[in-house]
Amino acid sequence: MADEEEAAPTVGMVVGESLKAMRQRQRLTQADVAAVLVRAGLAWKRTHISDLESDRRETLDLGTLVVLAQALDVPLRDFFAGEGNVLLTPRAEYPESGAMATREQLRDWLSGEEAGLTVMGDRNVRAFMDHFTWQGRDIPIEADAAFAGRMGVTVQEVVKAAERIWRGSLTEERDRRVAALGDLPIQERQAKQGHITRQLTAILAKQMDVPEESRDG
Repeated sequence: MADEEEAAPTVGMVVGESLKAMRQRQRLTQADVAAVLVRAGLAWKRTHISDLESDRRETLDLGTLVVLAQALDVPLRDFFAGEGNVLLTPRAEYPESGAMATREQLRDWLSGEEAGLTVMGDRNVRAFMDHFTWQGRDIPIEADAAFAGRMGVTVQEVVKAAERIWRGSLTEERDRRVAALGDLPIQERQAKQGHITRQLTAILAKQMDVPEESRDG
């Protein structure tokens, strides 16, 4: 297993590094880039650019990446220049596992070529990242699986109880509440997500009548 100091950078870190280099080559300030992005339909402020370039943003959705590329007039693959691995899943959500690809593989994907993917962690950890088909729909269950493991119950039992309360999985409800908070700095988002998860699991444990001693896991 790689040492902590050798941990692969996240997508946000790699894109932020590339964005800074592109911006400097084009002699643009962060405010200049923000203004271009607003005209391209992405309502970012200078602070958004600063957060991305300063490694304070772990992930970046595809739509945002496309707008960045269009605004700076560069190919998508150029955001993954160089060599080395890239952590594709948020480190905050999957601290012991995750999906990883090399920068070369990502450039191949973005150029329409086939590429591979490396999934880290043991089989049990990887299972926490799986989606789950429930009542005819595919739902995320990362938080549900973690809760089930701590409580000594099945994922099906957790999802069934969560559906009764929120009409969705624990993971879906957590993600909805975090998304409702808007765009936050990564540290604040992580803290809020942890707080929301604890609140929801307490409700779920009560609904499932989990013994008090099992809730401390």
